[in-house]
Amino acid sequence: MDTNQQRSAKKNRNPWKIAFLTLSLILVLAVVWLFSKITTERPSPAETDAQITTQSEDRLSIGVSLSNSELALIANEYLKSEKSLAGYSLGIADAVTLKGETILLGLVIPFALSGEPHATADGNLQLKVTDISLGGLSLPEREALSLLAQFLTLPAFVSLDAESETATIAISAIDLPKESGIRLISIDKQSKEYAFEVTIPTENLLK
Repeated sequence: MDTNQQRSAKKNRNPWKIAFLTLSLILVLAVVWLFSKITTERPSPAETDAQITTQSEDRLSIGVSLSNSELALIANEYLKSEKSLAGYSLGIADAVTLKGETILLGLVIPFALSGEPHATADGNLQLKVTDISLGGLSLPEREALSLLAQFLTLPAFVSLDAESETATIAISAIDLPKESGIRLISIDKQSKEYAFEVTIPTENLLK
């Protein structure tokens, strides 16, 4: 939790930015959860979904699968722990849906953003936006994304493409604990599981 608190303290508190970044925080929190399992509890293979896939002298690669409900649980517990994110909720099914309230032109406006998740060839997460709602009104995805792209200051690892109506999270560019890296390998929509590969420097495992 200390790592999560230090990382969240650095976040820009702009509500619109938080709305999009929460999607990427799901992935970060999943990795933090995995690290806690590896470095503190030392579970047996039967007690965790993590599996060592490759190991070299200086790096360890671990495959981990998380279900829709596990990802949603991690994300929503984090949202509850952050006062600035009070009232936010995230649902993960066939689509990823983030709901909450934001301030627009001085008014508190409820919003919902839904997107169909896909794993890209380079290990990143891409959401095909299927619906954006502001104040209960559904907006055309292309126009809404174009508007948001003009007024939002997003980090380098998050990009909006109004033309293709997608939001892309460059997972490899996210700053993770223990100098690790992460790639999204696949999303199995039948089993409702996200498969990741986490690479950790072996010297950092016990730090």
